[in-house]
Amino acid sequence: MKSNRTILLATALVSLLGTAAVAKPPFAEKEGVSCKYCHSQPPMRNYRGNFYHDNNLSFAGFDDAAEAKKAGVEVGPEASSKPKSWTAPEAPAEPAKPAAPAKPVKKAPAKPAKKAPAKPVKKGSKG
Repeated sequence: MKSNRTILLATALVSLLGTAAVAKPPFAEKEGVSCKYCHSQPPMRNYRGNFYHDNNLSFAGFDDAAEAKKAGVEVGPEASSKPKSWTAPEAPAEPAKPAAPAKPVKKAPAKPAKKAPAKPVKKGSKG
């Protein structure tokens, strides 16, 4: 009897934990896409689902090809679908043009060090 209770408790616990990570149809409805758009195999998220989760449940600024490349995978199914919260990513800023090479500065030739004036020798003085 005790083992049946343990099995029942374990099954209930696994069931409760398992439901916390499944695909949520309301998100698919909210975005107007199927669950497959964000999940490769529920509850596992694909790169789109990870982006959506990491960006406060929004596809604002989402670039499908760039995110797939970042994840190291090919663009997923339904790539032509655009979620309702999708906005185009910002265009990357143009890289700064390299500065023109500095012109070499001409150095004046080194001047010889000034010699201290020699003490004048007085002529004709007797000492």
